[in-house]
Amino acid sequence: MTMAATLTAPLKILGPASFRTFRCLWMLEELGIEYEHLPLLPLSKEVKKYNPLRKVPVLITHPDGFVLYESAAINTYLCDLVQHPTMVPPPRTESRAIYDQTVSVIISELDAQGLWIQRKHEGMGDLFTFVPDAVTHARKYFHKTNRALIGQLKQPGPYLLGPDFTAADVLYVHCLDWSKTIGWDEKWKDDAAVVRYMTLCKQRPAFRKVAAMRAQEIEASVTKRRQRKGGKASENGNNPHSKL
Repeated sequence: MTMAATLTAPLKILGPASFRTFRCLWMLEELGIEYEHLPLLPLSKEVKKYNPLRKVPVLITHPDGFVLYESAAINTYLCDLVQHPTMVPPPRTESRAIYDQTVSVIISELDAQGLWIQRKHEGMGDLFTFVPDAVTHARKYFHKTNRALIGQLKQPGPYLLGPDFTAADVLYVHCLDWSKTIGWDEKWKDDAAVVRYMTLCKQRPAFRKVAAMRAQEIEASVTKRRQRKGGKASENGNNPHSKL
């Protein structure tokens, strides 16, 4: 019996699917773990209750209420929890060491020193101040780091750690998708090995399910904003003081 079999209630995962929470939702689906998804926004009071950094994702277990944040830590914990034979290599092995190394590169270099710098200065410049040079250097560093990861992917492939799909691939695919949305995919979009890899990973049922969740979430958010704007316009149109 695995440890997951002893769970008496579903886990809770906090954060919208359009954020890094996507990584954890994907992993939960891969592992077949029952969960409750609460799409709470970062910086909210509810999230701060569980994460002093006020970021998502956040994992809450039942019934003990154990709390864990940071997507890489959550996914590794989940795989260890169910004792999955290949998603995360067993501890005290060379394969586990390479897994840890790869995850560290993706999280601390590709994401934090590349993608997040762009998001922080261009997407959230009103909060963090827009520094164009920081984004320029971050883009170059993203490509430099990604070259190393692509080299790893090609030896021997088809996944980052070889023949088996792992939690490291969840992180990497999410980062590559992220880079595509901001136009940072010019160095990898025509690489046949990377294209095959992305297609292979994104054909997985778990990915497709969470991608659909994300799309529905984004559509609902857009509709809500349009309705809010339309309501205000209607109010202004009927307000005799609106043009004063």
